[in-house]
Amino acid sequence: KVMRNCMWFVVCFILAVVVGCEEKNQAVVAEATADEPYIYLDSTSQLNIYYPQFSRVDLVCEQMPRTSETDVVMCCAAAFTREQQATFSHDNIAGDHVSGGVFYNGYTCSSNTGTFVFYGDYWRFIPSCHSDSITKAADTGGMAFSQIMLVYNGRRCPCHVKGRSRFRALCEKDGQLCVVESRRLQDFEFFVRSLMDYGVTHALYLQPGKGWNYAWYRDNAGMVHIMHPKTHDYSTNWITFYY
Repeated sequence: KVMRNCMWFVVCFILAVVVGCEEKNQAVVAEATADEPYIYLDSTSQLNIYYPQFSRVDLVCEQMPRTSETDVVMCCAAAFTREQQATFSHDNIAGDHVSGGVFYNGYTCSSNTGTFVFYGDYWRFIPSCHSDSITKAADTGGMAFSQIMLVYNGRRCPCHVKGRSRFRALCEKDGQLCVVESRRLQDFEFFVRSLMDYGVTHALYLQPGKGWNYAWYRDNAGMVHIMHPKTHDYSTNWITFYY
């Protein structure tokens, strides 16, 4: 009887320790993900939507941000790249752009019809590739790049993109900046209609297609998710959101 009582005491003690450890681990996980998330996710039947929570945005050129950079919440290809080259040059990027507060001339791209700028706490979509805001971004340590404007002030913008792909766009919805991507291969026209059905105010095209669309984001537990596997070193510039 004494032996049974001793064994029962030992079992209870072990269970108490295990439960206590589990409760402690759960508390740590909850604390790490609760109040200040890295990103909010949304979706529709046609779209995946990512709302990165950021303190600043930059256009990183030449070397894509590494997943080991823990202050990066999300990054994906931004402006068009003209061609794959052995060495990096800013004039291989479509349109004038600002990276790390420095202005660079890019190649002239007739497809570009809009610009995104960020400096200080200010960001803006501009239906033009020639704007004083690009210069202001350089003067104030910001960023800027040009692409095809798809939606401006809630209205569809004319463009000549066609075909099927998993398209992606930088958008504004309800005053929040987000990256929106088609969930599967879609016709371009269907993708733009889906953006408008979702209710975006502005949408600027982002570089799509295999070899170009490698992107990743960090979830609220700090885990990195690769949105598309890297197949080629084609891209030269990435819009990058910093926590």
